[in-house]
Amino acid sequence: MDATLERTVRTELPVTPAQLGLLVAHARAAGPSAYHTLYRLDLDPRYSAEAVSRALSGAVALRPTMRQIFGLLPRPHARLVAPVADVVTLQVAVAAVDFADAVSSVAGQIGQPAFDPGTEPAHRCAVVRAEEGTACTVLLAVHCLLLDAVSIGPFADDLADLLTAPPTAAELAMRVADREAAHVEHLEASPAPTARDRSAAWARRLRRVPSLELAPVPGRPARTSLTGGQVRGEVDAGACLGFPPQVLFAGLYAATLARHANTSQVVIGTEVGRSADPLPVIVEVDWAHTVDAYLSTVVGPAVEAARADADISLAQLTAETGRGPLHAAVLAVAATEPHRAYAAVRAVRRLGNGTVRSDLRLGVTPQDGHWLVELEYDRELIAPAVADGLLASLRTAVRRAVDDRTRTLAELFTDASTAASVRSDGRHPRATAGLYEAVEAVARQQPTAVAVREPGRDLTYADLLATAGRMAGGLAARGVGPGDVVGLAVDSGLADSVAAIVAVLRLGATFLPLDATVPRRRLDDMVRSASCRLVIGAPVASAAPAVPVAELATAAAVASAADPDAPVYVMYTSGSAGAPKGVLMGQAWLAELAAWQIDALAMNGDSRFLQYAPLSSDVCFQEIVPTLLCGGTVLSLAPADRRDPLAVLRHVADTGATHVYLPTAALRPMVQLIGDRGTHLPDLRYLCVSGEQLTVDEQEREFLRRHPHCTLVNHYGPTETQAVTTYRLRGDDPAWPGHVPIGVPLPGVAAYVVDATGHLAPPGVVGELHLGGRCLAAGYLNDPELTAARFVPDTFGPAGGLMYRTGDLVVRNDRDELVFLGRLDSQVKIQGQRVELGEIEVVAARVLGVRQAVAAVRGEQIALFLLPHPGAAPDPSRVREHLAATLPAHMRPQWIVPVTAVPTTTSGKTDRAALLHRLDELLAAGGHGDAARPPVHLGALERDLAALWSRILGVGDIPHDHSVFDHGASSLTVLDALTAIHAAYGVTVPVADLYAAPTVAGIAAAIRAGAGTLR
Repeated sequence: MDATLERTVRTELPVTPAQLGLLVAHARAAGPSAYHTLYRLDLDPRYSAEAVSRALSGAVALRPTMRQIFGLLPRPHARLVAPVADVVTLQVAVAAVDFADAVSSVAGQIGQPAFDPGTEPAHRCAVVRAEEGTACTVLLAVHCLLLDAVSIGPFADDLADLLTAPPTAAELAMRVADREAAHVEHLEASPAPTARDRSAAWARRLRRVPSLELAPVPGRPARTSLTGGQVRGEVDAGACLGFPPQVLFAGLYAATLARHANTSQVVIGTEVGRSADPLPVIVEVDWAHTVDAYLSTVVGPAVEAARADADISLAQLTAETGRGPLHAAVLAVAATEPHRAYAAVRAVRRLGNGTVRSDLRLGVTPQDGHWLVELEYDRELIAPAVADGLLASLRTAVRRAVDDRTRTLAELFTDASTAASVRSDGRHPRATAGLYEAVEAVARQQPTAVAVREPGRDLTYADLLATAGRMAGGLAARGVGPGDVVGLAVDSGLADSVAAIVAVLRLGATFLPLDATVPRRRLDDMVRSASCRLVIGAPVASAAPAVPVAELATAAAVASAADPDAPVYVMYTSGSAGAPKGVLMGQAWLAELAAWQIDALAMNGDSRFLQYAPLSSDVCFQEIVPTLLCGGTVLSLAPADRRDPLAVLRHVADTGATHVYLPTAALRPMVQLIGDRGTHLPDLRYLCVSGEQLTVDEQEREFLRRHPHCTLVNHYGPTETQAVTTYRLRGDDPAWPGHVPIGVPLPGVAAYVVDATGHLAPPGVVGELHLGGRCLAAGYLNDPELTAARFVPDTFGPAGGLMYRTGDLVVRNDRDELVFLGRLDSQVKIQGQRVELGEIEVVAARVLGVRQAVAAVRGEQIALFLLPHPGAAPDPSRVREHLAATLPAHMRPQWIVPVTAVPTTTSGKTDRAALLHRLDELLAAGGHGDAARPPVHLGALERDLAALWSRILGVGDIPHDHSVFDHGASSLTVLDALTAIHAAYGVTVPVADLYAAPTVAGIAAAIRAGAGTLR
């Protein structure tokens, strides 16, 4: 560079709010090159190496932002350095045949090494040319502080100008001076009052939009290393339907994201105007909108609004919104017009460097009459299969929109493959006879084997068949026949209950279990609704006569009238209108389920299955009937009480149970007891659970490590289908998901994930689970209207079939396993973001002294209940610190309450309502768990820091163990605090250290570590 340019420049300049945000992000980024961008500029090869170097150096000189270095202390600032003679750090010349490989190699060399924006301008430049003079490419690695997707175009224009019409040194110096003056003027200009008002209004709109969460499998890391992947393809968007490309692609990208995130509001970061960071565009997605109406009345105005407010920085918006990041997905549409000197700079492209700054970034570039679409994604948040599905959805949407702009947004998408919906665990046993016939066959093969064992009584298979025959005779004598419903309220033991079930099957009738603990009015409603003829056992309902077992069993046996097509049972579940609804379950699927279970759980004549579930639970079928069909023994739970985990454990050990099926809530207490007492269960082969979301941690894994012969099996299935999915865990499995999937469908089950557009969802897309195939119940007994509403035509399977709408939200992960996310009508959302309570519980349970943790929601706040280990008293503040280091702010509890026991419902599920009632009592009495307590600080330094943060944030005193971000801190206020700390204590606290421990106590520790003797 000519000496004319070597001159004195401003040594200190203010930094923009956008640059402040990027400086903080750079300081705390896990990936050293996450905020680098790599550009490829293909040049006309006729220019010499010297001419290209001179032009590149001049283009950098003309852009003051590319000659800045930055500092955070004593206050954030920038310095402008003088131009350098040659900015090219690497020149490579290769044969034309090796040119592409050389470009790729050099891109890796200059794109990965970290920049230090505080010591040198953060850019590197290399030139690769073909020795034959057929190609020349410039590779520019630059930090986003200096150059971005918006300013790369003007930079390329400057480069082209300098190549085609090289200025004299004096002319270049004059242009550089003019650019510097304009740059300084821009930096020193105060934002207009209207900009502040517009920013506040924008922030208010953003606060109402829920955060975008793609592939929301629980256990996602709160912070990643920003390692990126990329998928790419081409689309033919024609003339973009007459809309600006930014509008077309923003609209179709937003619709794709809305589909994949199961939302109707999307925020996209768009690179518009002069912003150094993508600004958020809010798009409302209505699936009934036509493409034309959506683009013209929704997307177009939203993009123009962001463009009009491009003078507002992302950092400013983030600070005013009070949360960040504001967008998880970014869109960058390259200019469609060629640069002014197109002959000199033939093409400009952004290259990936293996890192990302957001969950997802879509780059769109015109290329040879098509559009190149490149999707970059965070590999720790989005699996490659999910990224492939996103790109496929986008390309389909573009193609179908261009083909017919009158289509609705829902019609832009198509069904994913049904292959994953019908994938099973590979077992395909089929039932060969009706249930009664199969039990009868086993009884005749092994008459002396024990079918049911209870205290003081072993019922052999011969006895079972004989007793059931006599009971069937007694029922027939009282007018019970095929198709009738018989109540079951046996109070004389498990053996009589099992015999009664077999007797009902022998008559071709249907049994209705009646739980004596249920209010009598509800039992009467059930009996009347089911048209129940009579009740076997206790008189628990007045709507039908009751006959004691002993009285029935005195009759003579009657011939079998068993019907393999007859319904087996009616199970009543809660109804949305307050009245119970009776699910009528047919025999064909239950016979298949039993056959599958016998194979999958390796059941045989030596199996001893504990009958734990109440007979009013459909799980009892899986405990009783498959065991009888394989010639095993059903073990009574008596004399143990299912509410007493220790008594249950002793009973399992004493009886040598090989198979146990527990409600999910009962698993953790049992596993903890086994660990605490050192109990070994050498006979236990399969431990099954269902009923709630299963979460596991090291306690369950250690149990299975100590019991390598045992497998933990997670089942899922509503009453309307019985069990339909399965997932297995063993102690030696390499990966243990804390939030356990519900797994894959059983043979004969079609598990459809139906997204918001009504289509089969690809992996990573949340949708409602619809169940089809052979697993469906016959419907709701005597309620054809409700049956028609929930059992709807199967539009994805063979014609004429039905599918059941479960109302459960699921997502299929990248291994084609179903992951349960909650109920469609009762999602837990805090601050507009979905919260998985089980994830909070798993994290809290890792704290020393915590035996079990249960999370529940009270209003818009989370309460966490802690059950300690015997003799332990876990400190809620330590739990809070652990949660703050692991979970995002919206998942942290407002209250942490120690409890002496975790209550359960009659069905064995965790009773969160009872725990919340305990919290209400505590709050009414003036207690607060550990919430809202007066802040107690450990020393003078902590008191001073709390006061400093209170002053900066404009809030009351902040407890020493609370994250400052929970009280409104942002990247801008972090810099204010660091500046004040440096001035007061002479200590530089690294930004990354503050983000790693963002509490008063953590910052105080960092100050002491930096000051040595400071107290």
